[in-house]
Amino acid sequence: MIAIRQKSLLTRSSSNRFLPVCALATLLISLTTGTCTGQSPGEMYHPLNHRMPPGMAAGMLNSVRGYNPSYLQPVRVELPTDGIVSVYSASTAPSGNARTPAQFSINAGHVYRLRLSELPELPGAEIYPTIELLDHLHPPAGMEHNFPVPVVFSLDDLQVALSGKLVTRIIYLEQPSMAQLLDPLRREIPQTVSPADNALKEADRLGRPIAIVRIGGRTPAGPDDAQFYYGTGGGVDMTVPEIRNPGFVRLSSDARPALASN
Repeated sequence: MIAIRQKSLLTRSSSNRFLPVCALATLLISLTTGTCTGQSPGEMYHPLNHRMPPGMAAGMLNSVRGYNPSYLQPVRVELPTDGIVSVYSASTAPSGNARTPAQFSINAGHVYRLRLSELPELPGAEIYPTIELLDHLHPPAGMEHNFPVPVVFSLDDLQVALSGKLVTRIIYLEQPSMAQLLDPLRREIPQTVSPADNALKEADRLGRPIAIVRIGGRTPAGPDDAQFYYGTGGGVDMTVPEIRNPGFVRLSSDARPALASN
């Protein structure tokens, strides 16, 4: 059976000042390898699920919706305290590196590989999560960088991944009628998740799925592994403009600029 931790970490941006009906939340599932049961008889079929190979769900949505490749969605990655975030897109060479909190922009409809390194809590460890961007946000024009998709890696996430398990997060926009009126930052809401659940279907019920974040999995095998391991070749922009008076509370200090490539 798949072991699923019976909790959900829901983190919501207090960006309601500009987007009153939108609240970002995260559905957390920790998985070990194994088998799972099928859907119940009579249950409505949902074509996408988090167990698809990385990039497949985003690619299917891209083929249906036809995302504009010139639009890059800002993403903000935070580590427990410090560390370097490297972003890969279908190449063994990173598109850029930045110290946490790292902000960069990527295409919806693609999957990207990250490398998390120089972690003070885990000396010598390198962790390679993926971000599969299923959709993008719709902020006011010119304010895209004020509303990045938050991807927060906890120390528990990283330790579970290093133990050989896979941690899967589904980031979604909450429906206004279902949004939790609790602490808007780093809130943790107990939630029962069945081992047979389709996490994407559950996120779709709660709102609009934006991204799948997978922490764990295997390490890179070599240059021939680029297309499968390092992503599907979407665009990456490590530039972060100066943001003034964003109108929402940040999870941490301002995003740091990209580091110069060696």
